[in-house]
Amino acid sequence: MRVAPDRGRTAVYAAEDAAFGGTDVDDEQPLAALVELAAVVTGGPWWREVGGPPVVVVAARGDARSSSARARVGEPTVRIALAGGQRNVTTLAHELAHALAGVTHGHDATFRAAHVDVVALLAGGRAADALAAAYDRLGVPPGARSWSRPVRLVGEGFAVLP
Repeated sequence: MRVAPDRGRTAVYAAEDAAFGGTDVDDEQPLAALVELAAVVTGGPWWREVGGPPVVVVAARGDARSSSARARVGEPTVRIALAGGQRNVTTLAHELAHALAGVTHGHDATFRAAHVDVVALLAGGRAADALAAAYDRLGVPPGARSWSRPVRLVGEGFAVLP
């Protein structure tokens, strides 16, 4: 079996660095805080409405050099493992975007659309706009959403947007 190359990967990392490098979004956080933040997003009304999968966030093995989002065939839950040195909102958003887009999407346009939306929920509209602009400058814009625009809170007759 041959795996297709993940052509958008390098551009995604460059866009994250351009948008978040040196900001508090890129600051190291305790794992427990990131687990709680992920639970707020994945337990929220928007994630459920758009069919986001159940997510479990754990520490990666001690010798892991990178974080990951993985799903076992036939199981709905996505397991996000955050590596030491990558425990920040930037990485959490990246891995949650893999979960939302579907881990088979790699770093394609669908992933990038999910990435911008997850960043909006985790870090706010300005951070999401900075990421989308970085993608555009790099020539890899986010794709069209196949889900609704993210909302933080929905009530009778209103919605709070990030």
